[in-house]
Amino acid sequence: MIDQALACLATTIFMESSVEPKPTQIAVGYVLMRRADFDPKEVCNEMKKPAQFSWYGKIKPPEPKAIQPYFLDLAYRIMHKLEPDYSYGAISFHDNSITKPKSWFKLKKTVQWSHMIFYKMEESKYAQL
Repeated sequence: MIDQALACLATTIFMESSVEPKPTQIAVGYVLMRRADFDPKEVCNEMKKPAQFSWYGKIKPPEPKAIQPYFLDLAYRIMHKLEPDYSYGAISFHDNSITKPKSWFKLKKTVQWSHMIFYKMEESKYAQL
């Protein structure tokens, strides 16, 4: 199960932020882990939910064996909380080329890394991370 979760996490980091700096990649990984409530059994389910990530269902992801070791290692480090949470508790993000969706009115901006803006709920169990 963990190998599959690592592959889903690594694929999401790659597809959403492969050209971004490392802090952005780590922040993207933490968003997925937070949505999965840090449960490896839920990572792939969260990744596959409709409209959660911009690439899923629109672009064919790389085969798991084609994922670069860098992204697998980064996914492992995020899954085991060995990297700092550069999302600062975020549950959502978007590229800065679009505006914040109106349905996110309860979300507060936490940080912007490169082209990605991250948001969290003001009151959540992750608000203090």
